[in-house]
Amino acid sequence: MRENGKTILEVDGLKKYYPIRKGFLKRTAGHVKAVDDVRFAVREGETFSLVGESGCGKSTLGRCLLRAVEPTAGHVRFTLRSGETVDVPGLDGDKLKTVRREMQMVFQDPYSSLNPRMTVRQIVAEPLILSGLARGAALEERAAELIEMVGLNKGHLDRYPHAFSGGQRQRIGIARALATNPRFVICDEAVSALDVSVQAQVINLLQDLQRSLGLSYLFISHDLSVIEHISHRIGVMYIGKMVEIGDAEAIFARPLHPYTEALLRSKPAADPNMRKTRFVLQGEAANPADPPSGCPFHPRCPYATGRCKTEKPELAEAEPGRSAACHYAGELRLQGAG
Repeated sequence: MRENGKTILEVDGLKKYYPIRKGFLKRTAGHVKAVDDVRFAVREGETFSLVGESGCGKSTLGRCLLRAVEPTAGHVRFTLRSGETVDVPGLDGDKLKTVRREMQMVFQDPYSSLNPRMTVRQIVAEPLILSGLARGAALEERAAELIEMVGLNKGHLDRYPHAFSGGQRQRIGIARALATNPRFVICDEAVSALDVSVQAQVINLLQDLQRSLGLSYLFISHDLSVIEHISHRIGVMYIGKMVEIGDAEAIFARPLHPYTEALLRSKPAADPNMRKTRFVLQGEAANPADPPSGCPFHPRCPYATGRCKTEKPELAEAEPGRSAACHYAGELRLQGAG
């Protein structure tokens, strides 16, 4: 991680609420708070990872950053290659196109994210054509360069997606994301649909590309083994809220939030000879349409007190470089992944 690196992306108070409509007139009876007042920052050249149970709002958050999903409120301040900082939710027209050239996404499913009627050449070239960045011989040259950059070869350019394995399709998706020479890439569960051996290859590719191109990543995953391997810093989400942020190594060694501890303790041991007490987090995740009072995690938390049931904790710095939304962050001696 670049400890003193410049901030490339700053998210402040981001919200995405989906209305719940009931009755004949479809009146709004409430909201599902998929992303609720989230704040974090990503530095140049680092991988900031989001982790949490399925349905906690990770993917929705990633899509809000790009405006693939329109946020309800909040700010997403992105620093362009020119040095100008823009607030993405307030943009339209050419300025939004500029942002989308420099901020791209790799999707979860390599099967459905590629158009089966287009060749690899057409898939990789499409962002360049739409952005007006290349045409003619320059377009052909760039498409060949991109496909070789991700470990494939020019002979693959005229084939269709069905001719490739899952790992190869994801490489094509990565090549498409890199076509416009972005600074920031959102990887939304980019390896979760792949076999473990292929996952390792794609993760190594992403890390190589980060070093050679100076990329910054927002890496979204529920797989703690992948998160541990690729991350510089981690943000932990629970029902739409960020509950802990910190250096990856520190979080895996000593979490500050009980929910983070529960996630880490549920991680299987990599060594088959290591005996590990089975841990199961009790209860169900809270309903984002009707969260409990106080701390949203308190019904499942083994350390909850009366204060946790009535007083909502805010995400605040608990120690240098680490933040947690827990009244007792730093006081509890929580167990890490080891």
